[in-house]
Amino acid sequence: MKTIKLTVDGTTNHRVKNPQTAAQTVQRIFILVVAFAYAKFKFIAGHAFEGFSSGLQCMNKFRKANLRYLRERAAALQHSGQSLSQFYQFMPLQSEKWSPYAVIISQGQLPAVSVGIDAEDGHKAYVNAPSRSYADFITAWGLQRGDQLTFVTVQKRQGEYEVNYARIVLNPRNADGSGAPMSTEIVNSEGEFPCSNWKNKLNFSTFEFDTDHFSFVLGRGGDVVAAGIIVSRKDKSGDWFRSNCQLVLNEAGFGSDLCSLQQAVDNSYTVNEIDMESEFYLNNAGVSGTGTTDDVTPSGGSGGVTPGEPSYNTTATINGVSQSIAGGNVTATAPITRVAVSGNNLGDVTFTAKVDGTGDAINPTSHDASGATFTGLNVTAGQRLVVYHGDE
Repeated sequence: MKTIKLTVDGTTNHRVKNPQTAAQTVQRIFILVVAFAYAKFKFIAGHAFEGFSSGLQCMNKFRKANLRYLRERAAALQHSGQSLSQFYQFMPLQSEKWSPYAVIISQGQLPAVSVGIDAEDGHKAYVNAPSRSYADFITAWGLQRGDQLTFVTVQKRQGEYEVNYARIVLNPRNADGSGAPMSTEIVNSEGEFPCSNWKNKLNFSTFEFDTDHFSFVLGRGGDVVAAGIIVSRKDKSGDWFRSNCQLVLNEAGFGSDLCSLQQAVDNSYTVNEIDMESEFYLNNAGVSGTGTTDDVTPSGGSGGVTPGEPSYNTTATINGVSQSIAGGNVTATAPITRVAVSGNNLGDVTFTAKVDGTGDAINPTSHDASGATFTGLNVTAGQRLVVYHGDE
C-alpha cells in the first residue's frame, strides 16, 4: 500500500516501496485520468481546439488544458489547507473506467452555450432559452444561422457510462438552398424536434421545451451525469472556429462510483498510449449562414510538435535548499530566488510563473528541451509562487 501526504507549504512526506516524490505520483495519476478522458472523447477532441491542426496538435492541446485544470484545482485545495483526499472526481482506476471530471473538450473564440443538469427531474441536461424559436435562441446565445451545435453527454445506464453525441446545424437552408427564415420553431407543440437531415445527426431520446429551457437526453436514455455543447462555425475563407466547452457534472448521478485522489494513487498503473481518430465530427457547420456543403480540415496550428510526451519535475530553491514543488506551487517559508523545471521534450511547452497566482506572468530566464529555469526571483516568506505548464 502506498501512502502520500501533500502539505500546504509544498513539503512532502511519503512512504513507498519505490521512493518517488508526491508531485511525480500525482502527476502520473493526472496523466492517466486525462488519457482515459481523451480516449473517450477523441472522436471530437482530435479536432476541437481552434487554431490547432487536427490529430497530434489537438491531442497535445487537450492534454495540456486538462492537466492544467486538474493541477490548479489540486493546488487550490492544497493552498486552502484541505487534504487532496477530498479531491473526489476519480473513478477507481483499477476498474479501467474513465474519470468523470469537468473535462475541457473544446476551446475557441465563439460564444459558449451554457448547459446545466437537473439532478432531480430525471437527470436531464438543459440549456436556457427565451422561447421555442430559432431567432430568439440564436440572439440569446450570440449565434448565427449555419452554426452547428454539438450536444455531448455522458449518461449512466445500468451501471455503465456512455458518451453520446448529437449535432444540429441551425437552419442553414431551405429545401431550394436559399437562406432559411429565422422564424422556425426549434420544437413543436408536442415537444418534438422536427429537423431536416442536412448534416444533422439527431440522437435525442428527449428534446423538449419547458417554459424557458430545452431539456435533452441523448442516445438510449439514462441519467445524464456530464454534459456540454460545442459551437462550430466555418467562415468564408474555410477557417473553423469553436467555442469553449468544459463539461458540467451531476456528481449525485455517479453515486458511489467516484473515489478520492488518494485511492487513485493507491491503485495507479502505467498509462498506455492512445490512438488518433480520423473522422471530423464537428466540421459540418454552414459558412456564415449560406448553407455551403463543403467540409474542410481546421486550419491553424504552428510548426511541428516535438516527438515524445513532455515530462517534468519542478523544484524551488528556498533559502539555498532545493525542494520539490508538489502540484507546481509552493508557499515560501523563506525567500525563493530560483525555480528549475527539468525533464524531457520540453521545447514546445510554455512555462510561466506568478506570485500568489496573480499579476504579471514571469518568464523563464532560460528554456530548452530539457527544462526551464527562473532566476532572480523575489518571492518573500508567506507568498505563494505558482509555476504554470502549458498555455495560459
